[in-house]
Amino acid sequence: MKRIAVRAVKAAAIASFAVLVLVPLVDMFLSRLFFHGIPGAVRIIEAALLSLAFFSAALATLESKHLSLTGQSSGGGSFNSAKEWSTAFLNGMVDALFFWASLSLLFIGFEPGDKLLGLPVALFVSPMPIGFLVMIGANLGMGTRPRRLAFAAGIVAGIFFALPAITNLCSAFTSPPAWLDSASTLAYAVSARAAWPIIILLILGALAGLPLYAFISGIAALLFLRSGSSIELIPSEAYSLLKNSSMPAIPLFTIAGFMLSESGSGKRLVSVFRHWFGWIPGGEAMAAVLVCAFFTTFTGANGVTILALGGILAYVLTNTGAYTDTYARGLLTASSSVGLLFPPSLAIILYAINAQFLAQSDTAIFTITDMFLGAIIPGILLTLSMGVAGVIKGIRSPGSRTSFNGKEAVLSLKDAAPELAVPILIGVLYFTGLASITEIGALVVLYLAVSGFLLRKGGGFRAMLPAMLKALPVAGGALIVIAAARGLSFYIMDAGIPELFSSWMQSTVGSKAMFLLMLNLGLLLVGCLMDIFSAVLVISPLIIPLAAVYGVHPVHLGVIFIMNLSIGFMTPPIGMNLFLASYAFEKPVIRIYRDVLPFFFIQLCVLALVTWVPWLSTALLPH
Repeated sequence: MKRIAVRAVKAAAIASFAVLVLVPLVDMFLSRLFFHGIPGAVRIIEAALLSLAFFSAALATLESKHLSLTGQSSGGGSFNSAKEWSTAFLNGMVDALFFWASLSLLFIGFEPGDKLLGLPVALFVSPMPIGFLVMIGANLGMGTRPRRLAFAAGIVAGIFFALPAITNLCSAFTSPPAWLDSASTLAYAVSARAAWPIIILLILGALAGLPLYAFISGIAALLFLRSGSSIELIPSEAYSLLKNSSMPAIPLFTIAGFMLSESGSGKRLVSVFRHWFGWIPGGEAMAAVLVCAFFTTFTGANGVTILALGGILAYVLTNTGAYTDTYARGLLTASSSVGLLFPPSLAIILYAINAQFLAQSDTAIFTITDMFLGAIIPGILLTLSMGVAGVIKGIRSPGSRTSFNGKEAVLSLKDAAPELAVPILIGVLYFTGLASITEIGALVVLYLAVSGFLLRKGGGFRAMLPAMLKALPVAGGALIVIAAARGLSFYIMDAGIPELFSSWMQSTVGSKAMFLLMLNLGLLLVGCLMDIFSAVLVISPLIIPLAAVYGVHPVHLGVIFIMNLSIGFMTPPIGMNLFLASYAFEKPVIRIYRDVLPFFFIQLCVLALVTWVPWLSTALLPH
């Protein structure tokens, strides 16, 4: 049965992804040639993204690949009994609660006449409750018997807290019975008293391995229930966010990054840089940093770079004789997230979407293009700081240098030409306005499918299936965290917390300089504790309105925000990349701390420069 469920979920996720690629491409082709695209293309893409998000999230549950503070989800993991049972209970509670909340939304959130392709829109939103149902079923069959029982107990608790949503669901068909109304009132009353103790348990659960989506959405649900609001607002906000026209770019570029990795492009790019720059002292280090930036830019998940390429890049560096294992580990760990500042960075796309929603005024209107332009110079500085550090080390500790061979260099360039063309393709299409970010994402996926798999590997498009199946749980894990974070972000704004926080900060912090200092310290801590997607959606509502008060340009703020989170990933003692590097290099985490510290301080210097010189973030903006 489990095998059938896995196959069905994979098929649904792949089908959704295929629609997400093909519809924008066909619509773009028809609209450019015949000035009339596919009728309802935008709505079809919205439905495909929603389907992909929740079927891929279900796949992440089946494969225990949800994002968590420990780097992996707790499902069936090797935690001790207390952690395993507690996280299973909390996970079951959240999954059950949101199954009922999203099912209720399905019936009360849409008008009967609202149709897509002649079918009710609610039908296309059904992957949301179906996804949660699959996640519940997967967890019930996962791990030890005590863990399964703990998860089942969590389901019971989740159903209790979901009683208001169940009542609303019943009202869509008939008048709810009196006992259900009474039980719903009791659920609100219990939530008002128990919300904060349970939130503390969720925080502890997150530290023990509870998936981030469960941690964030659980907190949001309890806060909504405590205030007497409908929990259907959370899946409703998730649906609204996923309808944004730029959101499909996140899974498209994530999967494109995996396609690059699985097609062997990492080795080809390393070969290019070694042949062209290997004769220069430190050339391999600069090459390694550029390859890290390239892959992180596309995957959006910085951990993918260190896990996929850490071993091969470390071998390249140490094989020159100029770099010790210690230096190579530190440089690569520190470089594994510098690409978050370059287009088509998913973190920048998400920040711009959220900031546009929060900070639209006559003085604060900006676009995703503005954010990309603003991040280019800071991104170059951060990347160069790592590359130059490697070059200096190479000059001071010369190893065996390879002589330049023009023939081999040209051959390596020819071999990697398809990969090298990708950033050029993106830059030309996006900055000239010839295609939207979603259309570019679809084009890049198709281009890589043809150049990396159909032509290079042979075997047709079936050859890219392993890359897709690796990427889908990661994309789903990221999308469900984003969806969960949007619900919490909505509560924060609806409760007036940004205004209260802004008033408190203005009465406490009297200068722009002190605000920027506190902002950097706070965001470094956030970068340690949260993944970049949830940090953008949960923390930025507090910061963006406040920054406007202190006269910080919104694009400058966005660059500071993303750069802080990037550095936060390698901030001792709990930056996520430190643990991933420990896994990739098979070294104790405490050793990784020592290896990365010199590079951490270099990046802090670049951060200070970018923070105190706003021109670096605004120089390329249209005025």
